[in-house]
Amino acid sequence: MTQPISARTVMPTAAELSNRPAIGGEGAQASDIGKRFEQMLWTEMLSYAGLDKAFAQDGGQAAETFSRYVVESIAADLAESHPMGLGEAVDRSVAARQSTQQDDVA
Repeated sequence: MTQPISARTVMPTAAELSNRPAIGGEGAQASDIGKRFEQMLWTEMLSYAGLDKAFAQDGGQAAETFSRYVVESIAADLAESHPMGLGEAVDRSVAARQSTQQDDVA
């Protein structure tokens, strides 16, 4: 029987989070892309779990439309407070591409 996964094994440590590019710094665009990626991932996971349908239950078309915004807002909060660490990989990839493009231009 498999053991449950601990959040500590999945979530990045404080040292890993401190290595992220500072907002407004040189890697601000990469950091923003990583955060948006994690937000999108949280949104899709919550939607797949049925959260948007739960919010829209018996509410008609307007509730279905509004529930997506609620789920996206929850996902944004989760991405900010509980990063999965995938955003860091996206940040590194974007930063590497930016540096190679700058080297090609120079």
